[in-house]
Amino acid sequence: MGVLFTLIITVILIVVYVSRKKQGAVDPRAKGMQNILLIAVIVFVMLTLSHFFVIIDAGEVGVQVLFGKVQQRTLKAGINVVNPFVNIVKYPTRIQEYTMSISIDEGGRRGDDSVKVRTFDGLEVGVDLTVWWKIDPEKVNKVYENLAKSTYELEMKIIRPAIRTTVRDTAAIYKMDSLYTGDRVQFTNKIEETLVALLSEKSVVVDKVLVRNLSLPKLVENAIEEKMRSKQQEEAMEYKKNIASREAEIKEIEARGLANAQRIINSTLSDKYLQHEAIMAYEKLANSQNTTFVIMPTSPTATGMPLILGK
Repeated sequence: MGVLFTLIITVILIVVYVSRKKQGAVDPRAKGMQNILLIAVIVFVMLTLSHFFVIIDAGEVGVQVLFGKVQQRTLKAGINVVNPFVNIVKYPTRIQEYTMSISIDEGGRRGDDSVKVRTFDGLEVGVDLTVWWKIDPEKVNKVYENLAKSTYELEMKIIRPAIRTTVRDTAAIYKMDSLYTGDRVQFTNKIEETLVALLSEKSVVVDKVLVRNLSLPKLVENAIEEKMRSKQQEEAMEYKKNIASREAEIKEIEARGLANAQRIINSTLSDKYLQHEAIMAYEKLANSQNTTFVIMPTSPTATGMPLILGK
């Protein structure tokens, strides 16, 4: 309607201007009005010509709709020459995000918008996640023609239901404690694989799925934390037990070594050797200037316990 309106006004102004110009040839007083009309004609001609050009921003693509029919040629980034009567619908081809979060001020909807699911063992878990996606620029015409006339409509009709269904179906094959502990990465990858296959049929490219949080019922969460705490205590006790066992083994090895050493010494000692050692010791004591006691052997071989008498 805007193109048609400016075109009609432009034609009318040109006709009036030509008429005034002919009149001005015989009436000099009409010269001022001719100049005003000329400026108006130039302005409306420029407005009319502007409808033949459309600028598409980087990261966008334009769909041309002429009287309700989608044109095959899409408009790329830059200046495009178009039929002035077409309606241009722009779609972003940049990465978009759709978040379903437990946080009140975050996500596609206000309030708790996390996906409530039932695990394999029948417990309810809230899944907080973000999906990075974009429209396939080569199939944007099909999006407008068959799916949605805007990004918001595409999110509400296609992306959101796909996320909810996929997360619920995937969570149903996992037990709750495995999601909370070891299988979270596998759970996320499974969701991503399913969404990629599901949304590619709808001309939507899934770039990444981020499972950001799993919220459990408070009683269940407390029970899991207590179980994990008990497991950590059990592991600590097992560690101490292993340390004590190794220390006992070391002491046993030391005692066995000492016993063997004593056995070897006892097997090699003789009365003659002990008598010789005692005599040598007595000799050193006798030659000492500080000797204040007398050592007397208590056995003929001088190998028994000596008797010590003070001087």
